[in-house]
Amino acid sequence: MKDEQDNLPQKRTSPNNIMSSIDAFFSSSPIKGLLHQMDDFFGNAFENTSLPLETKETSGEFIVICKLPGIKKEQISIETFDRSLTIGVKNEEQLETIDDSVQFVSSSYSMKQSKRTIPVPAYVKLHALQANYRDGLLQIRIPKKNSKQINIQD
Repeated sequence: MKDEQDNLPQKRTSPNNIMSSIDAFFSSSPIKGLLHQMDDFFGNAFENTSLPLETKETSGEFIVICKLPGIKKEQISIETFDRSLTIGVKNEEQLETIDDSVQFVSSSYSMKQSKRTIPVPAYVKLHALQANYRDGLLQIRIPKKNSKQINIQD
């Protein structure tokens, strides 16, 4: 009877064995490489996608201020549609390394793009906006519509 029990598969009930199996699975080279690639993709894909901006109002205009240090004017786009304003930044980089000693050329290209759309009040003249970019600071000024005083008749 004892010999028959020795030949039967044994159940592993220890949680340490299960955790060891899971650790071994995720530590194996192919799985670990895949997980690193996924981390790199998702970690970098959403990095810096939101543009930091602030809005202000004066008696005569609606102002949008966006901090964009290190960005050139040519990389910025401003679009209006209906009652919204979209600010976009496109940053393209190309890096080429040449090593003549081993006759090797390495080239890499990357592009990062960020956009932010904000609603603008109905009481502004969106078609008359003015944009200014200086020292990493984008200022968009949108004049307000003039209100009309209505006289009440007797």
